[in-house]
Amino acid sequence: MKSKITARKEPIMARFCGAGFHNSEAGLYRKMSDRQFNEVVGKIYRELSPGFTRMWGGAPNWTKEEMDDFAEYCEKTHIPANTSIYLTGHTTRHQTQQEKEEYARNVADKLDYLINEKGIKNIEFYCMSNELSIEDWGNIFFELPVFKDYHTYLYREFKRRNLPVKLLATDASPYERWESIDWAISNGMVPISEIFGGHHYVNDFEPQDLDFYKVFYKNVKKTVKKLLPYERRFILGEFGLAQDMNNVNGVKMDVCKYFYDGQEAYSALMITEMALAAINAGVYACALWTFTDYPNPKGTDFRYNKWGLTKWDGDDYSPRDWLYCYGLIAKYFNKDSKPLTIETEDYYLRCGGVSNDDGSFSIAIVNRHEESTDITVSLKALSTNQPMRKYVYDSANVPRNKFGDMQSYTELISVTEDTACIQVPANSVTLLTTDYINRTPCTVEDVSEDNGMIRWSKSTDPYFCYYRIYKGDSQNFVPSYDNQIASTIVESYRDESGVAGFYKVKVVDRFGNV
Repeated sequence: MKSKITARKEPIMARFCGAGFHNSEAGLYRKMSDRQFNEVVGKIYRELSPGFTRMWGGAPNWTKEEMDDFAEYCEKTHIPANTSIYLTGHTTRHQTQQEKEEYARNVADKLDYLINEKGIKNIEFYCMSNELSIEDWGNIFFELPVFKDYHTYLYREFKRRNLPVKLLATDASPYERWESIDWAISNGMVPISEIFGGHHYVNDFEPQDLDFYKVFYKNVKKTVKKLLPYERRFILGEFGLAQDMNNVNGVKMDVCKYFYDGQEAYSALMITEMALAAINAGVYACALWTFTDYPNPKGTDFRYNKWGLTKWDGDDYSPRDWLYCYGLIAKYFNKDSKPLTIETEDYYLRCGGVSNDDGSFSIAIVNRHEESTDITVSLKALSTNQPMRKYVYDSANVPRNKFGDMQSYTELISVTEDTACIQVPANSVTLLTTDYINRTPCTVEDVSEDNGMIRWSKSTDPYFCYYRIYKGDSQNFVPSYDNQIASTIVESYRDESGVAGFYKVKVVDRFGNV
């Protein structure tokens, strides 16, 4: 099978803020063990360094302890990555003007503390309620003047304090309820809402349905175009696939259906298509639900959220297949990049890409053919000073890694006269990128071991991302995946095997060089 795609930069293109996640785990940070954070959650976040996130926060009843935990989590994850943060809170109903003014002051107090005292300067967006909810899910969709009233009080208080936080409307889900954005536009919310947003979960299409991409693109594009005359952008604040809301032994099972029916690997193609459709339609940013699972419930009233790129099932924190597919989009579709225009006449290819100010670019190709496909890639006026690295997610042969390390590139693709030729597997995602520096990271110094505790000096590499630890039975063993025992972001690791050996530690930089 042979196909062709053409990628080009437009003379004028609005900035893209990034493809990221809803980081629910920020509120569960203190429940994580050091191992879970240093070797899984924090390590994977640092490797992906997404440009955008949506998080719970800013509620009037948020305690100082909760805010301090939130700030510490952000200092270890979102601050180093310079991730733009969208916070959404919740509240109870208030009846009087005095109650609403007090509510707005409470929210502003929380944001002021985080931004100006704790230094979380990348909090950029806020919405008073998740999915237009107060007492019940989505209930103020039917009384939108209440939503406007709350945001009006917030707008006045933020402005009075010069808080650099933009209000978002309307945060509705699913896209049938995005008509609330029409209401907000028609009823005077544009001046107080500097960004708009909505959510969608795909419950009406299966991963095998190839019409979904065009349907979702059309719906997002329609909303993006409505906002253009008002110079406002649209954020896809949550997106995901079908929910399984069954009740098991009295526990509400809020899970992604395809993680539990054998379609996890294949469904990654659809979630990647969803992101590419949104980016091609012109969204400002998008966030996958969600980055990390919630832990198992200790009682029947605990919501059982199992949607993460990594599990949280007792001591099982292993990564899910989506990490190696959507994770490529989160990593290489950078904050402050500009979307490329990518065209193809092949209905079975879904493509998207971005260019960066330094001239580098990244292109993602979802191949829905049931056979491998040879693709001619035409690059119009894109800088090709170095070959493209090719990363592959094959749904029939997922590049799983028990440490959650992203897959290495499979080959370098040379470009001749603005054209490259690649072969991609059936039912796969391929990412091509020139967004890298070919280099060797600094050597790790002072590796020592004492009773199973391995320590080493902090890396001085300017592009440091994380460490890989290896163990062999001789001093001259060659580090490889087969003898790797951990990945971590800290300068120590406890080997609890009780078996003597020799250890080596390597640095991985943010370009994937080891």
